[in-house]
Amino acid sequence: MKERFKSLLSQMPSLQNFPSLELRSPYHKADFQPFSLELMSYTSQIRTIAFSFFIIGILAISSTLSFEAWQFNSAIAHENALLELAQGGFLLLAALVQGWRAFKDHDTGLRRDIRIGLALFALALFLREVDIDKLGSSVVWDILEKTLRVIAVLMILGFTWHMSRRIKSVVRNVGSILLSPTIMLTILGCIFYACGWPFDREFFSIDKDLSQWFEETFELNACLLIFCASLIANIKSNVVKIQAPSF
Repeated sequence: MKERFKSLLSQMPSLQNFPSLELRSPYHKADFQPFSLELMSYTSQIRTIAFSFFIIGILAISSTLSFEAWQFNSAIAHENALLELAQGGFLLLAALVQGWRAFKDHDTGLRRDIRIGLALFALALFLREVDIDKLGSSVVWDILEKTLRVIAVLMILGFTWHMSRRIKSVVRNVGSILLSPTIMLTILGCIFYACGWPFDREFFSIDKDLSQWFEETFELNACLLIFCASLIANIKSNVVKIQAPSF
């Protein structure tokens, strides 16, 4: 049977060249490039819109829960009360996650530096928001707060000195840095912090408790945004790349 098959194959020379046969097409892959780019653009836009609605939803839920809790007990907006402790929790988590990602996702380079900087920024805000010395009557809380503040200041000074040696790299990549989702969410969080400042100074003629609720809720949402920024995997904006079909 095997010999018969070889004999038939020798009588059909076209089959002997079968491995070299190619599928030809009148279309060049460049003809599909506009379609590829358009699909890539639509995919990126859909992801951006979906992520924006996700963030808006989180902020709406956070504000609603804060308002409902404040109506039940207005004391939650006082210093070192529920809203401030929630802010501190989000900031501490953001600092830990950013620090963890700095050494897990990035071996060296500017991306790690940015993560470390964001971690230190969240830590500094945490120490600003939470009065650790007032969490208890023991002197240990006061010592703990002062120790953490000294450590944070030393770390920030060391990081500033380190980044001063890489200032050229930062300036060269400032556009990509500012447009990355992590940085954009962090900047948005800072804007929310700024929105709470007029209520802290009581610039508006509204009830003092309501003004305090606005301040703490803006700051709560700011801390939530900073925490969400820490969850984003990549510093650099992700672009969905779709290869054009090849024939």
